[in-house]
Amino acid sequence: MQSVKKEGFAKYFVIFGIITALLMVKVYLANEIYYTSRDIQKLSMKINALKEERNILKLKIEKLKYKNTIIDPLSTYIEQINTPKDAHSAEEIETAQESQETESNQEAAPKTEKQPSKPKPAKKKKSTKELFKKIEDEGMF
Repeated sequence: MQSVKKEGFAKYFVIFGIITALLMVKVYLANEIYYTSRDIQKLSMKINALKEERNILKLKIEKLKYKNTIIDPLSTYIEQINTPKDAHSAEEIETAQESQETESNQEAAPKTEKQPSKPKPAKKKKSTKELFKKIEDEGMF
């Protein structure tokens, strides 16, 4: 009778060992799947961040292309309009501006002899930086 108990106990022990081994394999595989999915999630987040950064860079490139193709020629055109037509060098432009100021001072002198003549304030020419700032403030970009 004792041998029957020992054989039954041995069967249960073997079955318990097999079940334990199968459960350990299942737990190991579940952990591996969990950690692999975490790694995949981290990589997909990095991919999404890089895609967003690529879109931002594309927008910046588009702004620069717009600036170089539209605004730069426009600003050079505005500068050409504001400069005298017969002046070609910086010195000629300065002398033309000085002669215009002296002419305006001479015209103002006969009108008011008691008061010293003040030069008329020249119209402020907008620089390209100011134009870009104005365009950016208005939200054109």
